[in-house]
Amino acid sequence: MRKGNSLVLKVLMHDIKKLETEAVAVGFFEDIRPLKGVAGALDWILCGALTQLLMHNKIRGALGEAALLTTKGKIPAPKVFMVGLGPRSQMTPARLREASRVAATIIVGAGVTRAALDCFPLRNDQSEEYLTAVRQGLEKGAGHHALDIALLAPDAASFEAMSRSVRA
Repeated sequence: MRKGNSLVLKVLMHDIKKLETEAVAVGFFEDIRPLKGVAGALDWILCGALTQLLMHNKIRGALGEAALLTTKGKIPAPKVFMVGLGPRSQMTPARLREASRVAATIIVGAGVTRAALDCFPLRNDQSEEYLTAVRQGLEKGAGHHALDIALLAPDAASFEAMSRSVRA
């Protein structure tokens, strides 16, 4: 869905190993280890590179924190952005809006125009509110830059709920 002149959002359910995009941005919590979701899958594919950053205190997962890694050809996207979400217990739409803003800002700052994003601590009863926060954060972070974002859905039910919300 096009919002303003800069942000295009869509929802995809793809295997991260097959997703062709310029970058993948993954959110992760400060207090959840091992890494879960797409971050955990990427860590496995990249032979523990994300965990190494955590173990060497290069990144903790604090809200607003970000890191860039290269994938060394192990997945089609050449770049991975890790975006801190803060503690899981403190996740709110406002905090997710801020994490999404940070994600868009660093994606655009790296010259990327097409990326996949997974940073959704969603429950079915929260999806609309949280997706609105994600959209607002991405719009603010993208500013006037063109940005095509594929939101990654973890399963078919999430895909349907997220797709309805993005189309609204």
